[in-house]
Amino acid sequence: MCRPGCDNRLVQYGPTFRLEALRVGRAAVWKVVGCSLSAASQVFRCPPVGRISKGWGIRSPELIPRGSFVCEYVGEYISDDEAESRGIRYDNQKMSRLMDVYGNGRDAVHMCIDATKFSNVGRFLNHSCEPNVFKQRVFCDHHVRLPRIAFFALVDIPPRVELCYDYGYVDVPGKTMPCLCGAKSCKKLLY
Repeated sequence: MCRPGCDNRLVQYGPTFRLEALRVGRAAVWKVVGCSLSAASQVFRCPPVGRISKGWGIRSPELIPRGSFVCEYVGEYISDDEAESRGIRYDNQKMSRLMDVYGNGRDAVHMCIDATKFSNVGRFLNHSCEPNVFKQRVFCDHHVRLPRIAFFALVDIPPRVELCYDYGYVDVPGKTMPCLCGAKSCKKLLY
């Protein structure tokens, strides 16, 4: 059992790096206009600027060393059936903030986190074919049936570089979605 002061308790203590949520264009061209800083979360919220292809993105004004905890993916835990129902509705609206969550063990739970109605900055992490962040299931307080999803730095991330991870999508028969990451090795399609 891990003691309360254990160095492995990264997620339970929350993010330690300041993160900024900003409107971002294709290939991480940042559009910052009239931003206001929320002192409680230290996250910038900016109004929309023209037609932006990628929407929101996350960056930090600080260097984030490799292996560091970045943030958690937070939202409403819902069943697979509810996720299927909402997923159809979200697809029609051209938006989705659903992430699968799998537990461990014989009686493990398979659920989904829906970050549409309530969430944190984790929902604004974009996809990249050359990610600098990775997602990891994290088991806190011995809840092996239902893990949390945390993001960690895959490499040293310089200040003001967009934080992105590989969504890991598999092919969806009859559907395609373009990739807007702009990486040199971009696959051009998410699925």
